Amino acid sequence: MRDGKKELRIGLVLTGIILGLALISLFYTPYDYNAMDKAARSLAPSLKHLFGTDSYGRDIFSRAIFGSRYTLLVALSTVGSCTVIASVLGLVSGYVGGILDEVIMRIIDAISSFPDILIALMVVTVLNLGQFTIVAALCITFVPSFTRIVRTATLQYKNAEFVKNLRVFGVSDMRILLVHIFPNTFPLLLSTIVIGLSNAILAEAAMSYLGLGIQPPIPSWGRMLQEAQTIVYTTPWAAVCPGIMIVVTIVGLNCIGEGLRKLYL
Repeated sequence: MRDGKKELRIGLVLTGIILGLALISLFYTPYDYNAMDKAARSLAPSLKHLFGTDSYGRDIFSRAIFGSRYTLLVALSTVGSCTVIASVLGLVSGYVGGILDEVIMRIIDAISSFPDILIALMVVTVLNLGQFTIVAALCITFVPSFTRIVRTATLQYKNAEFVKNLRVFGVSDMRILLVHIFPNTFPLLLSTIVIGLSNAILAEAAMSYLGLGIQPPIPSWGRMLQEAQTIVYTTPWAAVCPGIMIVVTIVGLNCIGEGLRKLYL
C-alpha cells in the first residue's frame, strides 16, 4: 500500500509539471513558437534560450511547451473516445453474450491481428479529418485491448448475487449495466486508461516522426523529433527537449498507473 502511494505521488508530480507547462503555454511562451531568427540559429542552451534554438533560429523550449498541449490533446482525445466505444462494446458483449458476443469479439480479434502501426497508417491514408486524423487512427488500434478488459469485468459481475437480486426486483438491464456493473469495472479500467495515455503519447510521437501525425506548423513532440533528426549531430539539443518532455510524461503516467494498480486492485 505504501509503495503504491509513493509511486502515485511521484507520478502526480511529474505529470503535474507537464500539465502546468501546457496550461502556461495557453497564455505565455518565452518566444513565438514559430518565429525564426537568422541571427540566433543553432544556439546552445543558455539563460536566454533554456533549450537552445534550432537551425531556423526558433526557441526550442517555447516550441516544446506550445506543442505539449497538442500532444496531450491527441492522447486525451484518443483514450477518451476509445474508453467510451470500448465500454459500450465490452458491456454489451459481456452481458448479452451469445451470437452478439461472438460477432463483437471476432471483429475485435480481426483488428488485433493487424499490427497497430499498419492500421494507423491505413486509417490516416484513407480518412481526411485534418490535423487530428491521428486520433481516429489511434482510437481504432486501442479499442480491442480496452474492450477485452471491460468485457472480462462484465462477465465477472453479471452473475454475481447482487445482480441476480436486482433482476428479481425487476431492475432493467440498462440500469444494471450503467449503475451497478460499470462502476465496478472502473477501478480496473482507470489504471488501463492512465497507461493508455502514455501509450497514446508514444504512438503520436511515432506517427508524427513518420510525418503522419500533427502537421506543421504545429510543433508536437514527435514532429520536433522528426525535424531534429537531420541536425542531431550538430544541434543535439533540438532533440533533447522534446525527448525529455516525452520521457517525463511517460514515466509520470506509468507511475500513476502502477500506483493505482497497487492501491485499488
